[in-house]
Parts: sequence; structure tokens; C-alpha cells
Amino acid sequence: MSRTKAQQAWIYVGVSAVMLFTLGPLVLLVIATFSSQADLTAKTLHLIPDQWTLKNYANVFSGEANDGSVPPFLTAMRNSGYISVITTLVCLAVGIPAGYAYARFRFRGKDPFLISVLGFRMVPEIVLLIPLYVIFARANMINNKETLVIIYAAFNLPLVIWLLQSFFRSIPKSMEESAYMDGVSGIGFLIRFVIPLSAPGLIATSAFVLLATWDEFMFASIFTSTYDAKTIPVAISEFSKRGMVDFGMQITGGFLASLPPIIAALFLQKYIISGLSEGSEKG
Repeated sequence: MSRTKAQQAWIYVGVSAVMLFTLGPLVLLVIATFSSQADLTAKTLHLIPDQWTLKNYANVFSGEANDGSVPPFLTAMRNSGYISVITTLVCLAVGIPAGYAYARFRFRGKDPFLISVLGFRMVPEIVLLIPLYVIFARANMINNKETLVIIYAAFNLPLVIWLLQSFFRSIPKSMEESAYMDGVSGIGFLIRFVIPLSAPGLIATSAFVLLATWDEFMFASIFTSTYDAKTIPVAISEFSKRGMVDFGMQITGGFLASLPPIIAALFLQKYIISGLSEGSEKG
């Protein structure tokens, strides 16, 4: 075997090992969704269930467990989708003009203020949990999906501004000057040129906000107590009754909840990779 073929063989072995390491747990997760409670709680290792069943999926969608009712899964999915999409739109609506202002305009305290904005994102969320709860409780905004939108937008917006301003800096100033000479206003240039040219960065940033919001658990569990406002992570955590955890429902719910982000990532991976690589080069 020549040296080139040997190198290729080692590359294939390495790639296969990485794929096995990354995809193996996902395959086992899918298999576990078709396993019975007895297989999942058996003392011996059961990689392949003794008896395949669709009961976990039926229980998740019907809302019935072996010991009683559980949170409505589809309602929680809709809540998470609504909160994630609205939070992303709010972050983009505020982050685009703010990021462009940081990238183009000069003003006193620009750099310190930008660092302080990003520093706010570094504050541990749990430190602000009690003050935020008191504020929203007094405003009678507990068990409200819009409350979670406000909180998630506040925590994600600093990083959105930081990321977007690095993308906007890559747009040549000569293009902006030419547009102004042609009578294009500042807002018109932002809409007609900046946003289309920064599309990969906008998509990558949107994906980050969507995933961070979709997976958030702490604030959702504290600020919601009714099923009309609970999100998917909270609903999955409550697939239990009287101290007994239904592992089959939790695994199945977790797998179903992971499908929307995975599908979105597969469709948008080209733009996400392009946006992140462009931001690392221009930032």
C-alpha cells in the first residue's frame, strides 16, 4: 500500500470514528423511543429493546401516561416556536440598526459601551432571576409568553449586536457613499444593501438566538406555571407523576423536541457556516 493510500485509509478510519462518536448517541436515542419502560429501567444493558413499541409516541401526543395526565406536548411545542420566532425577530429588529451604528458611526465612549453591552451577557442568569421575577410579578406578567420574549431578547440582544456589527464592518464604505450620492437614504441603504449583503451573518445570528431560546429551561420553569405558557423543556421535565418518572416519554419528547432545530440546521447549514466563517475573518 502506497503512502497516499495509507493516509487515506487513516482519514477514513478517523472520520468513521468521529461519526460513530457523534451519531452513536443519536441512534441510541431513536432506538430508546421505541423501547418499553421495562427495557429502559432494566438493570442489564439493553441497546436493542426486547419488544419494539410505539406506546411512547402515543402517550406523548395523547397526553396520557401510565399514572395520569402529563403536559400537552403539542401546546408546549407551539409555545416554544412562538417564543423563539418572536424573540429572534425582536433581536434582529433592534440588533440590525444598533450593530450598523456601531460599525459605521463614531461617538464618544463607543468601544467602552460596546464592551459593557457584551459584559451584560456575561452576568450569570441566575443572579437576575429573583429581581426579574419580582418585577414581572408586580406587573402581573407571570404565566405570559410575552414575558419570556422580553427576558430572552434582553439576554440575547448584546451578543446579537456584537456579532452583527462585525458583519456590517465588512461592507465597503465606498458603496455607502455611492448610494448617498444617488439619493438613497440611510434607512434605504440599510434595507436595500446592508441586509442582503449580510444575509449569511443574519441567518447565523438568527440560528443562534433560535437555538438558545428553544432550549432555555430556567426562566421558563420559573415564570410559567400553566400549560398555556409552558415551553417544551419544561413540559418534558414534567413527564412524571407522584415521584415516578416515565423515561420513555421523556426520551421521546426530547427526541421530538430536537427535530425542529436539527431540520433547521440542515437546511441552513450553508448560510450558518458561511456567516460564522465570515464573521471570524472580518471581526
